[in-house]
Amino acid sequence: MATLELEQKKNDGSALQLELTRVIRASRARVYEAWTRPEILQKWHAPGDMNFVSATLDVREGGTYEVLSQGMMCAKEGMTEEERTRQVAVRGQYLRVIPNELLQFTWNGSWAPTETTMVTVFLRDVEGGTEIRLRHEQFATESSRDGHAMGWESLFGKLAAAIEG
Repeated sequence: MATLELEQKKNDGSALQLELTRVIRASRARVYEAWTRPEILQKWHAPGDMNFVSATLDVREGGTYEVLSQGMMCAKEGMTEEERTRQVAVRGQYLRVIPNELLQFTWNGSWAPTETTMVTVFLRDVEGGTEIRLRHEQFATESSRDGHAMGWESLFGKLAAAIEG
């Protein structure tokens, strides 16, 4: 089961954030690999009804990444060919990398090219597997934060399906 917290850090209009926590029935090393190896990432890193296209990952502090997906988050009847084949990219730079413990990276989606946010993924051993705590912060708007919350919840479900068992 996942828990999700949405909050505004301060009342002064500073950055919004979300935090999502989930226990995955897999080792920390396996969960870390799912974030850092394209051949595993492709099994889960496309939210909703989207399809994974490709990933380029240079997992080191200062390294960059790009993940391409295609389609729409929520597919609907009567979608146009353009909607079905639209590609979106997420790009960024790794700020901190502690293998099997922590990944911190910037996040910039092609659908909002002027908004760069920050994601921190914490991994820790718990009974029955690995707890993933994801903090995504520095959103410009509640709408952006809430949309990303939906995406991350979808991705965490796909991640669990891809590596548990």
